[in-house]
Amino acid sequence: MMKDLKKALELRKNIKKKKPNFLKQDAYKKAKLKKNWRRPRGRHSKLRMKLKGHGEHPSMGYSSPTMVRGLSPEGLREIHVNTLGDLKKVKKGDGIILGSTIGLKKKLELLKKIEEQALTVLNLRDITKFIEKSESKLSEKKKESKKKEEDKKQAKEEAIKKAEEKKKEEEKKTEEELKKEEEDEAKEEARKRSMQQPV
Repeated sequence: MMKDLKKALELRKNIKKKKPNFLKQDAYKKAKLKKNWRRPRGRHSKLRMKLKGHGEHPSMGYSSPTMVRGLSPEGLREIHVNTLGDLKKVKKGDGIILGSTIGLKKKLELLKKIEEQALTVLNLRDITKFIEKSESKLSEKKKESKKKEEDKKQAKEEAIKKAEEKKKEEEKKTEEELKKEEEDEAKEEARKRSMQQPV
């Protein structure tokens, strides 16, 4: 069984090497057309009629052997995993593909579980290295966030202190102004009295 699988994988590799690029009709002529395949539907289309020299048309001859169809290059069945619940579907002979939208914390949880179960991840080379790197990244991030919070607290405290000092200065100023006003009023009254007194 394993020999047959290896043979089929090698055969698929050779078939895919010879497989041409299937282009949309006139994609090589017009830059605005994307180079992906679309079935030609034109009434007089030479590509639809599969005439020689008018580009290749996909057909069953280019498909891989049924035994290895949909398998990874290692011969494993690909299963996409995004949550811990998806891991229950995975068996020993399956290859895991981790979703690209998973966050780092969740990814770490998944990878630790995968390491425990000794499963293979197809889109990661070394799980242990990745876990170490990401854990160090997370610890650095935590340190940075703590530092930022402390800086914010300090800035807040400084702002409060400055506001209090300003208030005190304003109060001092108002007290001085009041004293000045009282003195001015007393002087004015004294002047008025001196004006009223007969000479």
